[in-house]
Amino acid sequence: MNLIETAYGALLGVFRVLSPLLGVLRPGHAADLAERRNAPGLMALWARAARQADRPLLWLHGPSAGELLGAEPVLATLRRELDLQLCVTFTSGSARPAVDRLQPDFAGLAPVDSPRQCRSAIAALEPSAIVFAKLDVWPGLTGAAVALGVPIGLINGTVRPDSSRLRPLARRLLRPAYARLQRAGAATATDRERLLALGVRSEACTVTGDAAFDLVLDRVAKARASASSAHRLLERRAGQTPDETTDAEMPLRIVAGSTWPEDEALLLGAAAELRQDAFPFELILVPHQPTASAVDRLRHRCREILNEEPDLWTRIASGRSSGAPLIVDVVGPLAELYLAADVAYVGGGLGDTGLHSVIEPAAAGVPVVFGPRHSRREASELLTRGAAREIDATSAAAVLRELSGRPDVRRRMGELARTYVGEGAGAASAGADLIAGLIAS
Repeated sequence: MNLIETAYGALLGVFRVLSPLLGVLRPGHAADLAERRNAPGLMALWARAARQADRPLLWLHGPSAGELLGAEPVLATLRRELDLQLCVTFTSGSARPAVDRLQPDFAGLAPVDSPRQCRSAIAALEPSAIVFAKLDVWPGLTGAAVALGVPIGLINGTVRPDSSRLRPLARRLLRPAYARLQRAGAATATDRERLLALGVRSEACTVTGDAAFDLVLDRVAKARASASSAHRLLERRAGQTPDETTDAEMPLRIVAGSTWPEDEALLLGAAAELRQDAFPFELILVPHQPTASAVDRLRHRCREILNEEPDLWTRIASGRSSGAPLIVDVVGPLAELYLAADVAYVGGGLGDTGLHSVIEPAAAGVPVVFGPRHSRREASELLTRGAAREIDATSAAAVLRELSGRPDVRRRMGELARTYVGEGAGAASAGADLIAGLIAS
């Protein structure tokens, strides 16, 4: 442990002592803080009741839902080879709804990343291996794992060019942690170079791909099998079926997924401009979190900008529809809606939230459109291949008009997008082999 890691551990010790006070100051975080402090004890309780010594135990850690779900295909492949138990930890409470899909034996917030907490957690679980998803590798946990002889690895390793971990001070702190990884699977050759810059040893790091591509392809395939329900609802809303009209006569169906207020302002502004020109389009808005407050806010913006009350997905489901812009006020149908889209807009590329996944609409075979503020490799590669377009407030309406008038261009962009995602398949098997090797060691 170097001097910086020692100071880091001391600061975390202070945090652990003061965390009850922080919970009082920020009540919404109090329960999460308490769970992190108590994580080793919760793990010990589970281990005494359910840990099976004759089965390997994998401890998988990811910061939030996206990173953990990217490991789902890897785990599915691994479980076909090994009868293992699974512990899943995360650092953001927003990951909880996604964790059940991984079918863990134990799941919870990660312990505070101090040597003492992490040693206690490892001693309680006695894992066969600890694996990090994407990038979230921490000094305390890796140091404790090495001290106790537990092999550690990384899957789906992705380092964005603007990652805070590449900054000088962060790199000095985290270099020993990354150097402790015995096996690291990078998503691309560029990610491998960045992982080496973070401290991963060259002989430990290979390019295995990103299993998020396998996950999305599987999700879209399942959505395609059940998409008739979404299509029927949209046809009922339009009052006609696609067979009754030609491509030129059909309104351009724009499905905007995982939107934030900045995205919604952009799209509604473009919609107002298109309406002035009597341009035929259908706008479907899927907020990132379709809470009652988010839906109410979006309904207000529709009335304010378009002077029209929007329709709601639940209203279509019950047979009532106004034909106005559609707000999806439930969780679940986004993959099916991308399959029914002419153009897919992905939110997060305008504000500070970060662009959401562009590979799901790409896998659905539709042109992908998003804002200019992003650092996602997939977005840049889709742009380079001609499968995506960037838009902002000055260009949104013009780009949508252009794509509407060129169904041949839309089809070509969709084919390029689908091919790109298909080329990324296969990482699940490589990730499973990496983990199996760690467990065997």
